[in-house]
Formats: sequence, structure tokens, C-alpha cells
Amino acid sequence: MNEFSLKYESDARKTFNFTSNIRYGGHYNGNKLSLNGTINYRVQPYVNLSISTTYDKIDLPEPFESMAFLLIGPRLDLTFTNKLFLTTFVQYNDQAENVNVNLRLQWRFAPVSDLFIVYTNNSYPDDFRTKDKALVAKISYWFN
Repeated sequence: MNEFSLKYESDARKTFNFTSNIRYGGHYNGNKLSLNGTINYRVQPYVNLSISTTYDKIDLPEPFESMAFLLIGPRLDLTFTNKLFLTTFVQYNDQAENVNVNLRLQWRFAPVSDLFIVYTNNSYPDDFRTKDKALVAKISYWFN
């Protein structure tokens, strides 16, 4: 499968930066066009705010259906200390008719050792009725 890709990334060290990507090529027995973009705003050293979009158009031969997908996702990263972080993002998926909200609290209690507490909520975009939700904890510890 042949593929063409074009990517641009501005200077990530800057307060305001962005990336964009265009990709076109074979997808199984059809073709796929992907357009991606992210706009990022940093307030050093505590806040990073971004929004990402992805558009995928898949063209397949008969008898298969061609389709298009749109994902939109704002994200907020907060650094409280060098050991405590909060990441939250929202993702809208028009194909799955879903809005996902994800909050992740990370505490680095030792080098390469973290406690994660993650809350996820999936809902319908029209009335925000909850499909499912979860609260998960994960711990990783570096034995040395």
C-alpha cells in the first residue's frame, strides 16, 4: 500500500505552538485520507492547554460502505508540583456518537513510581446521558 504524508510542527518551546498532519494512502482495499491538527498553549511551568482534531475519510469499493469520522478533543494538563499532576481531556466522536471525559491524577511518590487515579465518563452528545463511567486506580513501583 502506498502512502503520502506531510507533517508540520512548529517550535514546541514556544508558548503557542501547533502541529498538522495530512496523510493519504491505501486502507485495506480502499483509500484513506487523514487530517490532524493540534493547537497548544503553554503557561510555564504549570499549565498546558490544547485542542486536537482528527478527520478521517475512508473510501472502500462495493459492497463496503465509505465513511468519515470526526474527533475533537480539548485537553488540560496542570502541574501542581514536580510530583503531582492532573490531566483532563474531553473527546467528541461523531461516528460512535460519544463524548468521553477523562480525568487523571498522577502522584510520583518515588523515582519512576506513580499512583494514578483515573475517572472516565462516556455519554451521548445530544443530552449527555451517561453510557458508562469508571473510577480506576493504578500503582507502579520501581524495584531497584
